[in-house]
Amino acid sequence: MRKKLEEELHQDWIKNFEAYENAAREERKKSVNWELVKERCNPKQIEAIKLFVEYRLYEAAASIAEMNLYDFIELLIALRISRG
Repeated sequence: MRKKLEEELHQDWIKNFEAYENAAREERKKSVNWELVKERCNPKQIEAIKLFVEYRLYEAAASIAEMNLYDFIELLIALRISRG
């Protein structure tokens, strides 16, 4: 029974992946207070946040921001940016 449920969830995810990802992207976009970001972040961090909001690429964004991954995630949390 559990295996069947897992397979159904997997198939649903595959079928609706684009819709789920678009919804998550919109949530991230709505969560950004750009005035706060511009006030608290340097230009590299701002570019990294833009990349993250659009594509949710944690490692790439952290690299652009010249931060380690943990510190970048902490920055997102401090700025109340959705990570979904």
